[in-house]
Amino acid sequence: MITAIELENFKGIAARQRVDFAPLTLLFGANSAGKSSILQGLVYLHELLERGDADVDRTELGGEYLELGGFARLIHRHDANRTMTIRTEFLTPGSLNRWERDMKGSPFDDLDDHVESAWIELAIQYRATTNFRGAVVSNVTIGVGDSAEALVSIEVGPSLREGEPLYVRVNLGHQSIAEAGRGIIDDWEQIAIPETMYELIFEKERSEAGGSTPQPGRKEDAFGEAGAHLVFAVSRSRMSALPAFNEPLRVLMANEDDPTLKQNIALEQVRTFLELTVLGTTSQLAASLARSLYIGPLRTVPPRGFLFERAGRVTRWADGLAAWDLLLSDRTTLVERTNAWLTRLGAGCQVVVQQLVDARASAEELSAGHVDSTVRRVVLDTGSGTLVLPSEVGAGIAQMVPIIVAALVDSGRGLALVEQPEIHVHPALQVGLGDLFLDAAARQGRQFLIETHSEHLLLRLMRRMRETVEGTLPERAARAQPADVKVWFVEREGAGCLIRNMPLNERGDLVKAWPGGFFEEGLREVM
Repeated sequence: MITAIELENFKGIAARQRVDFAPLTLLFGANSAGKSSILQGLVYLHELLERGDADVDRTELGGEYLELGGFARLIHRHDANRTMTIRTEFLTPGSLNRWERDMKGSPFDDLDDHVESAWIELAIQYRATTNFRGAVVSNVTIGVGDSAEALVSIEVGPSLREGEPLYVRVNLGHQSIAEAGRGIIDDWEQIAIPETMYELIFEKERSEAGGSTPQPGRKEDAFGEAGAHLVFAVSRSRMSALPAFNEPLRVLMANEDDPTLKQNIALEQVRTFLELTVLGTTSQLAASLARSLYIGPLRTVPPRGFLFERAGRVTRWADGLAAWDLLLSDRTTLVERTNAWLTRLGAGCQVVVQQLVDARASAEELSAGHVDSTVRRVVLDTGSGTLVLPSEVGAGIAQMVPIIVAALVDSGRGLALVEQPEIHVHPALQVGLGDLFLDAAARQGRQFLIETHSEHLLLRLMRRMRETVEGTLPERAARAQPADVKVWFVEREGAGCLIRNMPLNERGDLVKAWPGGFFEEGLREVM
């Protein structure tokens, strides 16, 4: 579960802005204020973790629907001299021991049990050397628990040449190291890169590049001014300061050909520690983002020829067609549960999956009743006595069905990134979407980050919070408390934007007024 994100110099966001997440997080604000940038920041982060490439246009989550445009369009004001920063805080419920190392006797055998959350901060820059020219994740800082003190910092080498290692600084003053004992530090010093050599590596490249190569990260940037640290070299398999979490780490040392037994033990300890703290944490964040669904602001109406063709085919969520694909291939209760919500929302229609005979099927296959010899299509029963295609009803139904299905499918507690769920939807149904999101968060463990303009959606959430306190909650409605809902207001400020928290009290009332009279249009019209 992701608990917060901070963005700096990302698209319309200039100065660092922070958004804390709840099971249901709503982003309000005027058009072009920067709301979508927060969702796209998570989509971009997923690509950085999975593939390492910082110059991203098309993404796995966004497919052909969402074009990021590469680093030149993602960096604030298209200024390649700026450094983009993405920081994420998240829970780590799984094991950090990704490679299932034998931890018996290891000084870090308890680390996995003690780490329940982590944070990671990525710095993305445009770098130009004699070997590379382009955007790169230049620095990664990782911490664990609630401490703001970093545990590990990783940076790419100055030349970015093939085979150049990553440089990993370990904060020796961090509690996780201190608990392992002073003895390991003495052993680790034998395989660490001397500080003078570390500085000379960067100074040499900086001189040859005419001073354009960044200095190595200063220890006080991440570890505090008094933070003692050791630097290790780690092999790099991709152009990123973030190691690929699906590959074992290889710690390098100068005399690798003939290391002593003590150095071999130290190498194993450092590798195990970095695999736990770097690969173990980042792989859990990557897994959480991989389970995410991004649903764009305009969902596609299924075309007439949108049929079930084969098991396992799921189109992109970004345009909403994945929802219809899942309904077509459903062999459990997804269609039934979708129809239950359509009824509850008062949509005036039901989903019907028809089985059509495949003209290519043989008579023997048909007589045997093979399910695979049929083709399926989705139609809607509007109660008029005639089944119609989704393209033959109002656009609102096609916009709403993907939202319902996304809330119902098994998510593995993933994050749903939803833009404008209310588009083309009647206000009465927008109100009901509030119940859908609360129910999915409570029952499915689905986490929602929603960019919206719908006051009706918010009013239902506020009402459910009030009813929870008063004990008047309807039988089927999910409870709602301040910890369940976070509301943020995004507004333009100078060349960037400002993201303000709009907290709700336990009765669902806004603790402070909307900035700039937001949502006061209706009041002005009737006065």
